[in-house]
Amino acid sequence: MRPIVVRLFAIVALICAALASAAEYPTRPIRLIVPFAPGGGTDLLARLIAPRLAEVLGQPVVVDNRGGAGSVVGTEILAKAPADGYTLGFMDSAFAINPAILASLPYHPEKDFAFLNIVATSPTVLIVRASLAAKTLPELIAFAKSNPGKLTFGSAGPNSSGHLTGEMFNAAASVKVTHVPFKGAGAALVDLLGGHIDVAYVTPSSIVSHVQTGAVRALAITGAKRAATLPNVPTFDSLGLPSVDPGNFRFLVGPAALSRPIQTRLTTAMDKLARMPDLAARLAENGYDPTFIGPPAAREYLVAEFAKWRKVAQQPGMKGQ
Repeated sequence: MRPIVVRLFAIVALICAALASAAEYPTRPIRLIVPFAPGGGTDLLARLIAPRLAEVLGQPVVVDNRGGAGSVVGTEILAKAPADGYTLGFMDSAFAINPAILASLPYHPEKDFAFLNIVATSPTVLIVRASLAAKTLPELIAFAKSNPGKLTFGSAGPNSSGHLTGEMFNAAASVKVTHVPFKGAGAALVDLLGGHIDVAYVTPSSIVSHVQTGAVRALAITGAKRAATLPNVPTFDSLGLPSVDPGNFRFLVGPAALSRPIQTRLTTAMDKLARMPDLAARLAENGYDPTFIGPPAAREYLVAEFAKWRKVAQQPGMKGQ
């Protein structure tokens, strides 16, 4: 048999093997990397999605928190993971923020990933510790102006959505609230509940119960309208600060070399999740707006987010935060 024919047979055999493997996928548990510590909004949403995705795929989906460096640590792990469908990522706005803010990254945000599904968007809530004197946003602004640099705000880390939202607020209100970075939004919330920091910018899902018990106070929320879960909290827009609006989103992603059949298997599974009434209800209860945007629209969404944050990063004082 001629060498070229042998090579063709070998190539065909490899293709057939790959297709067979994809058809059987998944045959073992899937790791879902969340690039933040447990307890934040992205982690909470991942834990709502994971068991339902496992139900559809027929294999466990295990959340693996890999926080650090404003989500860069966990995102790098995903970028370098085998593209076999058994390591996926659940990311948020930090994925689009980091390329705009950081001088370099250990991965290429557009080339090293397969964007599978934009799952949900959500507003951001400004909360303060219960013992802080300020009861309203105008009172908080007045206190911050009278005590420049004295107040502190926590975030999930440098250049995270919470961090940049805090910087947006500082610029819009002409105040200086000092940033304190944590390894995750959950850790920041713990310190705020303990009275160690004054302010945090979080998703409604992570603080609704704390607001209801009076453990924290919510003073303002981003977006065009009040959240159903926090009906008494006014919008930044209604309080004269419309520029405070980062626009948060969460999405499912895999390594770039993920085969097309496996990508299709996963996006088909996410389509089934989108039609689950109980999941839609749980997302709404936790302050999320379900979107379930699959490829190629998911990639277009991410590209637009990259462009948006590049513009934000051009504002004075943003670089090098």
